[in-house]
Amino acid sequence: MRSLGTALLLVLNIGLVRAQSDTATVHIMHGADCDAWFSLERMRSLPQHTATVTSKDGETHHYRGALLQRVLSDACPSIAAMDKHARTRAAVKVTASDDFTAVLGAMELDSTFKARPVLLAWERDGAPLDGHFGPFQLIVPEDLRHSRNVRNVSRVELINP
Repeated sequence: MRSLGTALLLVLNIGLVRAQSDTATVHIMHGADCDAWFSLERMRSLPQHTATVTSKDGETHHYRGALLQRVLSDACPSIAAMDKHARTRAAVKVTASDDFTAVLGAMELDSTFKARPVLLAWERDGAPLDGHFGPFQLIVPEDLRHSRNVRNVSRVELINP
């Protein structure tokens, strides 16, 4: 009976974690032109993409998410309206909940520019990202070192220098 109670508690906890992650949001900014919140639910309605990344210890992980370019364009009309010349000189600053930050060139997000564009992932190896990695993780699949694969992404800002 005790193990049945433990199993039931585990199932309830898993359901609670999943429900909390469904309400997760990321803050998207583009100067004075855009200040928006993008939910996991809305992100899941976008076309889904996958990326396979091998970590420095040789483990391979499969991520599922949306193209970061699509998330930014859907969140901010000002970003969607940018032409390729404006994107070429722009940068994307991605910040984690602990203030760890990585910067990418905006063209790195473009699926017409790179064969494996950048993802904002919500799933790893078929399961929602746990509290250590998620609810969102930046995945830069072509990086040989994964220091820009920001965990716990809380804010994404497009910067026009």
